[in-house]
Order: sequence, then C-alpha cells, then structure tokens
Amino acid sequence: MVGIVVAVIAVLTLVGCACFCGGGALLDGIGSDTSTEDPYGRGYYDDEPEPSWSPPQPFQPSAPATRPADGPGRYPVTYEVTGTGPVDLQFYDGDGYFIQQEKVRLPWRMALRTDDPNRVLVTAARSDGNPGGFRCATTVGTRPRVTDVAGPDDWRVQCHANPIR
Repeated sequence: MVGIVVAVIAVLTLVGCACFCGGGALLDGIGSDTSTEDPYGRGYYDDEPEPSWSPPQPFQPSAPATRPADGPGRYPVTYEVTGTGPVDLQFYDGDGYFIQQEKVRLPWRMALRTDDPNRVLVTAARSDGNPGGFRCATTVGTRPRVTDVAGPDDWRVQCHANPIR
C-alpha cells in the first residue's frame, strides 16, 4: 500500500512540474512580458514621429492699451521711468494685460486709464549692461506718488499702485 501512495505522489509531482515548466514555455510564445523588454530594441521610438507641439505664446497685444476696451476707464494712471537707458520694461496696460518691452530708451512715460486701480505696476530692469542708475514712478488717481530708485549696484526698480510697507 505504501508503494502505491509513493507512486501516486511521484506521478502528481511529475505532472505538476510538467504543467508549470511546459506551460511557461508555451505561454512565453503566446505573449511576451513587456515590462522587462527593452523599449529601444523593438523600434518604439523610431517608428513614431517627433511631437510637433510647442507651448502657446503668451498673449501680447500689438500696442499697449491706454484705456480699457470696454470703456473710458475710471482711474488715470501715469508710469514714468527716468535715468540712463536702455532698460527692459514690464507693466500693466489699460486692459490689464502684462506688457513686456525690451531695450527701451529713457526717459519713458505712459499715461493711461484703467478700471482696476490696484492692477498698476511698472518694472524696469537693466538691459545691455546699462551701468547707470534709473528710477520709476507711478501715480494712480489722487493716491500718493510711488517711486523706486536703482543705484549702480541694483538691477531693477519696481513701482506699484500703493507704497509697499
């Protein structure tokens, strides 16, 4: 009786090994394991064209608006940058768009009208190795004038709608 039990266990062990080993070989032929494959070896990147997408460019109007597009603007604003130039300017126009202008000669002044008196900002930064000093000023309606000065060691000035405390 012991001989029959040992023979049954031996047969079941051989059948189990045959299923696992032989089945694995059969399944390998059906589908391959893509997690261990080399993506470069199967031409994945060679068959697809390079993407032609590029990030969208920020909206830049052809000319700064001196008043809001939907009306005359309730608040007068004056931007001024004086000193030795050139400088790179950034400021909000009458429509609230952030305008960037490079290598602007000084003195520079712009008067406009806006509906948002808190969206007022002008920044001037050194351009082309400008060694001199420069200053900015903003005036919004009847608010006090805001100024900032850049000396020879400073690289930019920034004037807001309100003094920064």
